[in-house]
Parts: sequence; structure tokens; C-alpha cells
Amino acid sequence: MIAMDCAQPLAPRQNLTKVFRFPIFFGLRPSAFGFILLLLKPFLASAQAPPQLPPGGLMQLQVPQPSVDLSSPVSAVAAFDPPSVHVGEKTYYRVTIDATESSIQWPDAISAPAGLEFGPKISGQITQMLMNQFRPHASFVYEVKPRAEGHFTVAPFRVDVSGTPVDIPAASLDVVPPSDRTAAARQLRLEISQTNVFLGQPFRARVILPGGPNNEIEALREIEFRGDGLMVDKIVLQQAIEPLNLDGQLKMALVSEMTVTPIAAGPLKFAAQGFAAGREFTAPISIHGQVNFFGGMPRYVLLVSDPVEIHVRPLPVDGELPGFTGAIGRFFQDPPHLATNRVHVGEPVSLTVAFHGEGDLTRFVPPAARRSRDWQIIADPPPATGFTLIPLADDMRETPAIPFSYFDPDTARYEDLTIPPLPVTIVGEGLPVELPPLDNAGKTEAPLKLSAAAPAPGKTVSGLKPLQLRLWFAGVQLVPVLAFLALWQWDRRRRFLEAHPEIVRRAQARRALRREKRQLQAAVGAGDAVAFIHHAARAMTIAVAPHFPANPRALVCGDVLAQLAATGQNGPAADTVKSVFAAVDARFAVTPTRPPDWLALRPGVESVLQTLEEKL
Repeated sequence: MIAMDCAQPLAPRQNLTKVFRFPIFFGLRPSAFGFILLLLKPFLASAQAPPQLPPGGLMQLQVPQPSVDLSSPVSAVAAFDPPSVHVGEKTYYRVTIDATESSIQWPDAISAPAGLEFGPKISGQITQMLMNQFRPHASFVYEVKPRAEGHFTVAPFRVDVSGTPVDIPAASLDVVPPSDRTAAARQLRLEISQTNVFLGQPFRARVILPGGPNNEIEALREIEFRGDGLMVDKIVLQQAIEPLNLDGQLKMALVSEMTVTPIAAGPLKFAAQGFAAGREFTAPISIHGQVNFFGGMPRYVLLVSDPVEIHVRPLPVDGELPGFTGAIGRFFQDPPHLATNRVHVGEPVSLTVAFHGEGDLTRFVPPAARRSRDWQIIADPPPATGFTLIPLADDMRETPAIPFSYFDPDTARYEDLTIPPLPVTIVGEGLPVELPPLDNAGKTEAPLKLSAAAPAPGKTVSGLKPLQLRLWFAGVQLVPVLAFLALWQWDRRRRFLEAHPEIVRRAQARRALRREKRQLQAAVGAGDAVAFIHHAARAMTIAVAPHFPANPRALVCGDVLAQLAATGQNGPAADTVKSVFAAVDARFAVTPTRPPDWLALRPGVESVLQTLEEKL
């Protein structure tokens, strides 16, 4: 065990010994200190000398990387962490398999006891260096909450790993009474700097791994965020070991801070996960306070955090200034610097601009180069924020202004950061104005002559005015725009009707109802009572079909009566509907009877159809 009490960044592993040897000289007298330095001078000189590659050192750089161990027997471990909890407390069911996550066919659901409530599956993978080979470890974690006291056991089951069955052992959990003491579930903590951000606005996320008893600190590897709509910058990772107030108690903890950028609007919920990996620190760490690191092989444990939720607002469209490239924060601009204020036509000159401020400068995009008739502007490749300007004429007295703006999330406004013009003198001696005539006399002996006359006259034109300057040409340019607007309006109407199919059904019903009414009038004019009754019943079912919705052939008299007003279900309108459907059903009677005068129902039928048509 190594105990450290310092506030210096943890150096790489090969420099650990050198960093922690210096305190042994504190407290010595100056004469003894100088004598020791004199003795160690040759060793210190050899240690600080730059490494020299031996003969064939370049060949050693081409040694293949360690392979992944896939031939060793696959083993699996399953356990609850912690193994003893109270009712309603949180515990984790963990299964670790010595294989890659992609090679494991994990079941969709686990057969759990009735008294345990399993959450969604969380998985991760990490590799360990053993005997010059990488050994993969895949872990599957479930958050479990017991609902009753007792002893619960998850039965063993079998999974397929690259075609080989692997047995997952049983795991037991004891749910004890409230009087018994239990350990808290080991998990990560996730803290974010802001909960209300704009789309594309970076914010800081802190993943905290609390220390164990006696300030025991472990490394945290393979940190990931579970959730959609986020972009994590894992390159800029800051880790520190510092005391924090956790649940009212001051404890040492490992803090990993990263930059997260939302790329989707709306409410976003995400959580953090990572592997506790013993002393396998992979980045420089600042240590504040006294902590303990234990040696030995690390035990990889996949830890998760409780989810947090943020609200992401889209950037406002109103008020956007020219030159906005997605910069969000609070930025400032130093006065621009021109390499020289006297240039020739065609001579490039460098324009340098420095930006600084509060925000994510790692993804800062400089303003785009604008187009100009008098200047050729070339933007320097990122991350530089300069330009190369080339004058194309000698009548300018200043460089062009380059529009640029950023969005301030505190004020929710776009701020102008335009690069102002600078005075400059253009000298028109850089390029010749007229080119000398080319003398081809010495290159050919053939005399110059006109080409032969054309056998037929060419196309005639009404004038020498270019097509681009004629009035009808502007109208031709508007044709694609109008076609696009018509297509856009048609697609908008199509999407609206897809979202509201009832409108389509009602329109179809109105068209079909008008056809039936025309056939109804034709039957009345011809004195055909049977056709009149048939079309009347058909028209009524068509008028009420969109309200269900249903096929008109599947509706009966009761469905039509249900769509009439409350006052009309027992009045003359209801009697008319019943008479029409009774006349239609009379065709199927065993003993046919002489039909009554069905054409007398015409006024009532027209009144009912008018009432039903008004409801469409």
C-alpha cells in the first residue's frame, strides 16, 4: 500500500519512482545533501539523457501489438452487490464473463424470483493485459429492488459464447429487517453544470467514484454515457482526486470531468457508467489530500450512476446575425493584426485575429471567408483563426469586413463579433496591366486567310442583347422556384391528410353521398320505389360511416339512429329511418307482400339526409 499526501499531478507510471524519491532528502544538512548529489550525479545524468535507439531500433517499432486472448476457457461470475439489503433499497446483480461483449448471446429476460424487481440491462466491456495478451471482460448489470424480506436466489442459466455454452452460476440476495445493518450499493455519481442548455451548447459533466474505507481510491476506465442526443468529448478528460461532501460526509473521491454537447432538442435523460480498475490510471491526475492505493491485480467492476435529465432548447431563429458558425458561449476579440499595410495587386497578405472568452474553444469555428469582387479571401485551416487576403484591384483603401457572430446563452441573444476593416495601401505594380503581343511570325509560313463561306445562312436573332438581360429570362428563372413551392405545398397537404385521415373519410363520404342523392332523384323521377328505398338506405349508411369509422355496407339501422340528434331519435326522422330499413329488409321475407307506397317517404328521407350531411 502506498500513502501519498500531495497536491501535484500524478506523473506517468514510469516517473512515479522519480517523483516520490525527492522527499527523502528533506531534513538533511547542506553538506550531506551535496555529498549525496555528488555520488548520484552519474546516475542522474544517465537517467535524464534522451533515449538512444539501438541498431535496428526502427525495426523494433514495427513489432506487432499484443493479440487478444480468445483461446483460454471462458469463465463467468455472478453476484449481488451488496448481498444484503433492506426492502426497497437498491442492489445490483452483476455477471462478468471473460469474453467480448459481441460474442455473448445474452437472453432478453432473466428468470428472477417474484420478490425482486429487475431494471433494464446495462452492459460494458474492458480489456486486461495478461502475459503479453489482452484478456476481454464483459459485464452485465441489472439494478434490483426487493419488495419483500427473505432469501432470494437467481437460478443458474446458460448463455452462448461464440458457439460454446457457458454456465452462469447462481447468485443469492438476503433481504433483512430494518434493524440489521447493511452496506450501501456501490455506484457512480453524475453531476452536471447546467440543466437548461441550448442545442449545441457544451456543458461540463462530472463522474464521481467515491472512495472506499480508509480513503481507498480506484481508477475509473471506459467511461460512457447512456442516452441519446449527446456528443461526448473524451479527448479532453480531466481527472482529480479530491475531498467531496457526499451525503453529508467528507470523503475522498475520483472525479472525471468531461465536456458534453447536446445534439438533439427536448428533454434528454442520460446516465454514466465505467469500470473500477484498481491502480490502472490512464491519464494525469491531480491529487489533493491523503489517499491510499492498493496493489495487486485489479478487479474490474462495472459501476453505473442514477440518470439525470436536462432540457435542451433550440437556438432562436429570430435575431440571427451574419457569420454565425455555431459558437456558443461568451467570446471576445483582440484587435486584428495585418502583416503589412502596403501590398501590391495580387500579393497575399496575412490577417491574424485572436479570440478568447468563456466557452468551448476546442470546437471554435472561425468565420467563413466571404466572396468579394475586389479581394480574394482564403481562410487558414483550423484551429488557426486567420485569413490570407489577396487584392485584385488597386482602388481599395481598406481590407474587407468579415462578418462573424456568436450566441450568448446567458442573454439568449446573438452577439456581433465582426472583424473590422483595416486601412491598407494597394500598389498597382504587382501584375502587368497589358500583356505583350505574341509574335507567331517565326513559327509558321502559312499565310492568314478567311475561312470558306458557309453553304447556308445561320440562325437569325432579333437583337444582340444577351439572353440573361432580357425580361422573359427572369420569368424562366422563377419556374423552378414555383415548381418547388407547388411540390412543397402538395407534400405539406399530403402529410396533413396522413395525420388526419378523418378528413379524407369525410370528403369521400360527401362525394359518395352526392352520387347516391342523384341516383335517388333519378329513381323518384322514374317512379321506381324499390330503387328509391335501396338508394335511400345506401345514402344514410354512407353519411354516418365516417363517424365510426366503418364500411357503409357493415352499418345497420341502429347505427344511423345513433347519429341523429337526441330529439330526433324518437321523432319523425327516426320513424323514416326505421321505415326505410324495414323496406330494405322486406326483400328477404319468406312470404313476400305487396310493397306500400315507399315513394311517400321522400320528404322524410331528404330531411334525414340533410341532417346527416350537415354533420359531415
